[in-house]
Amino acid sequence: MNYYELIYLKKEFNNKLMNCVLDQAITPFKNLLELYMSNERESFRLIFSCSPGNTALFLDTYRPGKKSNKLLFFRDLYGIRIVNVTLANEDRLLTFEFENGVKLVFKLFSNKANVLQVKDGKVVDIFKDHGEVGEDEPISKEQYLFSDIPSKSTPKKMLLDSNPILPRVELDDLILLNDLENNTPEEIFQFAQRVTEVLKTNPEFRKLPNGAVTLIGEELLPISSTEKFETINELIANRFKNYAHFQRLNRQKGVYRKTIHRQIKRLTSVLKNLGKADKGIEKVEIYEKYAHLLMANAHLKIQKSESILVEDLYNEGKEIEIKIDEELSIAENAEYYYNRASSSLKSYEEASSRLPRVQERNDRLIRMGEELKDINHLRDFDDWRKKYNKEIENLGIGISKKEESNLPFHSLEINGYQIWIGKNAKSNDKLVQFSHKEDIWMHARGVPGSHLVIRMANNKGMPPKEVIEKAASYAAYNSKAKGSDLVPVIVSKRKYVRKPKGAAPGAVLVQKEVVELVKPEKPVL
Repeated sequence: MNYYELIYLKKEFNNKLMNCVLDQAITPFKNLLELYMSNERESFRLIFSCSPGNTALFLDTYRPGKKSNKLLFFRDLYGIRIVNVTLANEDRLLTFEFENGVKLVFKLFSNKANVLQVKDGKVVDIFKDHGEVGEDEPISKEQYLFSDIPSKSTPKKMLLDSNPILPRVELDDLILLNDLENNTPEEIFQFAQRVTEVLKTNPEFRKLPNGAVTLIGEELLPISSTEKFETINELIANRFKNYAHFQRLNRQKGVYRKTIHRQIKRLTSVLKNLGKADKGIEKVEIYEKYAHLLMANAHLKIQKSESILVEDLYNEGKEIEIKIDEELSIAENAEYYYNRASSSLKSYEEASSRLPRVQERNDRLIRMGEELKDINHLRDFDDWRKKYNKEIENLGIGISKKEESNLPFHSLEINGYQIWIGKNAKSNDKLVQFSHKEDIWMHARGVPGSHLVIRMANNKGMPPKEVIEKAASYAAYNSKAKGSDLVPVIVSKRKYVRKPKGAAPGAVLVQKEVVELVKPEKPVL
């Protein structure tokens, strides 16, 4: 969430939540807090998400909270009225003030978002353990907006030097669509002022074709809207609820896009070499000429030399020097050049025959990439995969449905990442055998259990933290420690896991590891 969204969210909350009392605050899922509020007329459910990459605060459809198995937060504030909602100056700190002087401060940063209960300037309770009870109430960070013309740098840095709290998500498109690469620092400074004025006084709550949402209208961000929202709350709720969809889509598109680009690059090199095939005919003519001239002079004796000078029968009155092997006779050297001519002709014919096929495949891959770039929904992505099923199989991307059903282990997905979970000791061995060296391998520490792998599609990085934690909770559940409150789970790259010779089924050695402490969770298989 960005600061300008919070400006309008604060106004909306003040209109709806003023004089409401807090009934309860519960956490139905990890990184999610639900606050139930009500007044004499209606009830509200406020959703707060501190999930990395999907921070959100919005009012959602009301439904009663769970009556059992719930973890309660901020119970000192139950039944207390909200008297004001405030926003820190140019910072993402939104505060609910209660009539007893206590506050709930929402820190809406992209990393380590949290809710803090504050009394007399001190934190007395927290939702997530990113802070400490007893520390001072957070205060806004001083920002310097439009203090100086930025120094010459990249357009993005100059925009952020002008206004450090501009929404980052839109910057690349703003730069590209407004051709800021060719602007001076003064022009970029003025552009940043225009964008800021629009965000503060004339926002449009709209959704773009790639699933992103923005407050910037088409005049400055000329991308058509796929949806427009009446309120900022609707915009934030839509982004939060569709985050997993677009994360999964973009993750899968990324795998295909990378492979297609790599293949196009390879085929472009092949086409470049095949395009030189015409030169092969020139070589055929030269080699045949050398062979004919050598045969015409086959009666000559080889001198100890690397070449021979003979009359050029194709150019009357001139001589030509031909490179030869002094260990061979004139006739044998002629035979060598006849073979070179034949080989060059064959290469030319093969290249000429292959060129149209390679060009056709390259053109089709380019079309695949262009169509993939414009896909913004999983259903369209599935249609695209069906359309290019043969090409995708040739590229070796992913596993077909038939192959997946025959895998000797369970397969599921977390936010677009394919997960494999072993069924038994032999299945664990197969899982290790089939996985790639850059995949993420997991196992509950110190107890028997299933191996688990997060497929990385040859990506040398790590998946998002929430994917690792969710997968680790599955590994914990599929172990003898699943009845424990918290289970340590080993996390390692597959390349650091090896099967010792003669080891029992499922036994491995791990050379490098980190440990995640998680609550066991049953996967939906």
